[in-house]
Amino acid sequence: MKNISMRSFATLFFALSIVSFVQAAEIPLYPTGPSADSSFVRFINGTDRAVDLTAAGSQAKIELDGKQPATSFFPVAAKTDIKGRFSSTGATADVSIKVKPGEFVSVIALNDGAKLKQVVVGEEPDDFNALKVSLSFVNVSAGCAKADLQVVGRSILLFENVMPENLVRRSINPVRISVQLLCAGQSVGSPLNLGELIAGERYSVFAVPSANGSRIFLTSDSVSR
Repeated sequence: MKNISMRSFATLFFALSIVSFVQAAEIPLYPTGPSADSSFVRFINGTDRAVDLTAAGSQAKIELDGKQPATSFFPVAAKTDIKGRFSSTGATADVSIKVKPGEFVSVIALNDGAKLKQVVVGEEPDDFNALKVSLSFVNVSAGCAKADLQVVGRSILLFENVMPENLVRRSINPVRISVQLLCAGQSVGSPLNLGELIAGERYSVFAVPSANGSRIFLTSDSVSR
């Protein structure tokens, strides 16, 4: 297998996935903005090891690791079959999704014992404020029921009671803060410094399983052009 650029991989991944199931179909990439029926897909490594994502019908792959755990959102045609495979040290999980019009979908690779599994979380965001930061909290840690995200050093909860495989989004001021994951009201793992969040941009904090229970990490919700 060979590693290729994320942009080239996205084009190949979606083209091959669709050709496998819809003859002669092509993916419009909307360089000047999405149409009303476009959808968006990204891939997340929620494990503690490097994971390869391979396009269906191809040997092309992209590696997602601790330094780059997420791809950008790739615009794709709505209601299209997207297929591929996550793999890591002999464990695999098939990727198989179909995205609704206007939906932003995160396909997350997670540990399932010695195996891998796919978890899919989607949203249809309608919020935008150029003066605010749009932040979501995505809980895909089965062991962290009623997850909260607390501002470190303060009693403020940015998000509360988020159940596994759920996503909640809100707007916050573009200030430097660190956050702490709480599971059932108890602090779990280390605090996460969100760094310099930019007004008008979108971000997500993911809660995923770990050897110590659960952990959190931040991604940018950027759209590939």
